[in-house]
Amino acid sequence: MTELNNTVEINGRPVSVQWSKAAARALAQRTQPLVVELELYFSCLVKKFVHFHESAPQRDTVAVSDKLAVFFRPVTSTACSFEVADRLGRQPEIELDTPNVRKIAPKRVEIDFVKGAWRGNYWI
Repeated sequence: MTELNNTVEINGRPVSVQWSKAAARALAQRTQPLVVELELYFSCLVKKFVHFHESAPQRDTVAVSDKLAVFFRPVTSTACSFEVADRLGRQPEIELDTPNVRKIAPKRVEIDFVKGAWRGNYWI
């Protein structure tokens, strides 16, 4: 993947954000920034999710470019039940906001646009 990149700061740490040329072309066609949510989900297992939002959520984001913004969102489940997960699609959650969690940030984020869909990954 040939990439464009920028470095931003999340929780006081540098985060390298890279996006493909295909993503850059798709971003250039947008009238408002694409918002990328980097969710770190503590539940029965620790999972990483990348969610793409068409409009800015009610929270602070970090501008990567004029067409791209990111935010990091650590959450934990309120239960660890397979029955609940099957019914809801995942465990109920609450956001984590502790001094230790505010020290965590992704190190690198990759964003691509493949066959009309956004794709992303990040590393802690």
